[in-house]
Amino acid sequence: MNKLPFKVVAVDMDGTFMRDNQTFDHKRFNRILTQLHQNGVHFIVSSGRPYTRLRKDFAGFLDRIDMIADNGSLLLQDDKIISTHLLTPQITLKLINFIEEHYPNSSVIVTGINNSYTTIDASPNFKQTMNFYYPDRVEVTDLAKAINPHDQITKITLSYQHDFSAEFEERFNQTHAEKIHCTSSGFGLLDIVPYSVNKGAALKYFLRYFNIQPEELLAFGDGMNDTEMLKLAGYSYAMANAEDQVKQIAKYEAPSNNDDGVLEVLDSYLAKIKK
Repeated sequence: MNKLPFKVVAVDMDGTFMRDNQTFDHKRFNRILTQLHQNGVHFIVSSGRPYTRLRKDFAGFLDRIDMIADNGSLLLQDDKIISTHLLTPQITLKLINFIEEHYPNSSVIVTGINNSYTTIDASPNFKQTMNFYYPDRVEVTDLAKAINPHDQITKITLSYQHDFSAEFEERFNQTHAEKIHCTSSGFGLLDIVPYSVNKGAALKYFLRYFNIQPEELLAFGDGMNDTEMLKLAGYSYAMANAEDQVKQIAKYEAPSNNDDGVLEVLDSYLAKIKK
């Protein structure tokens, strides 16, 4: 092989690029990222995580990667936001009321570019998880009263015992003119974003910008919020630890996230390039 068969690499974070202990091999990644750039390949982190968390995860690499945050609501290049897809203040309030009426047992976090809010009575386990992803979140007694138009809401996240994302999306969209999209992370969390927003749509934006075809995209994922991205990619990998539905969508399988599957696959491609 004289050159790499792809020009863009897109990776999910939780359950894919990151190990379960929230680490990755920085030294190995630095070497691989350097080799990818030498071969004209772009590297995109495509995650449901907020961009503030991703900036911490990739400190030292921010000028060498692009990022899709909040499942496609925010796109960043050179550590700067270049595109936003936001929930309007009106639909945000309607969603909060809908959740309180139909899913009162779910804990909720409302994520904005400037502020993120949870309720004081959210479950302890939910709060512990959110402490990692949103260390600067604010606890309030009333979500609807806390939010203001300047917060620029990117998504709303709910906890669940079983995945009701399809049910939620259908029920809400049947009765509201402004539509939304729901997707599951596979970790007991459900994300609500603006309609038509997903990782695949965000990657199409980057591919058009780079003038690169989907057939030249290599993508890695493990959860249902990765499906649009994997369907788009010419080279799609589900992690060994991925959900069965995701494995059925992807063309190939990578070692698990705890076995550094993304880096293993990338190293195998790089090793095949003729010197």
